[in-house]
Amino acid sequence: MISFLRVFAYICIWTTPFQVAFILWGIGIVAVTDYSIFSLSHIEFIRNYLDFLFPIIEWLYTWFWNALLDWVFSLPMILHGTFKAIVSTWLGFWILKNINRWQ
Repeated sequence: MISFLRVFAYICIWTTPFQVAFILWGIGIVAVTDYSIFSLSHIEFIRNYLDFLFPIIEWLYTWFWNALLDWVFSLPMILHGTFKAIVSTWLGFWILKNINRWQ
């Protein structure tokens, strides 16, 4: 269990640069297009800039609760990505800090 938590913590920390890259990409899109920070949702970003992921999104709608997916994909990408990056990085460091106490 401890090794799983350690791997999970490292994944939380290592994915932070990718999350920051997507946040910066979203800020760049907002800067040069008519989108605002609140109007650039996840689904708009995927539909316009990561079109190859759209079949996966359609597949998700066959397996998961549609209302939940509608809500998640309608969140503003920049704000949600920033919150997610902060929380996952903090969670990774918190797990690594407390892992010795749990042994």
